Amino acid sequence: MSYKIKFLAFCVKNTETGKTARVHYSLDNRTDGRKCVTVYARDYGHAIGEIFNGVASYKNDTDSMTDYFDKGTVRIFETDGIYTEARAAVELILAKEEIKRDARWAARRARADARGAVAR
Repeated sequence: MSYKIKFLAFCVKNTETGKTARVHYSLDNRTDGRKCVTVYARDYGHAIGEIFNGVASYKNDTDSMTDYFDKGTVRIFETDGIYTEARAAVELILAKEEIKRDARWAARRARADARGAVAR
């Protein structure tokens, strides 16, 4: 089954409705060891829940905008039909972020070495 959800670097998009939600991702962060893709909402509201409606489990334990830590989460497990597509896209996104981060650190170390200081 083909889902109409596109995983982008900073958002997810429902290609049928055009709705987007700003997000960030993590892989396999569960204490029970189950493999999953976790999609965290960056904004308040339920846009991420509308995008993943009926596709994966959406959870939002907040009732107000005063909870600055939990804005909504979608967990996509291996049993969900969209898991392979989501995992491949998120692995690629996270790999690109790691390459950029490593390049920034290398540049910082090079500047520190040129000054004779030690980079932290």
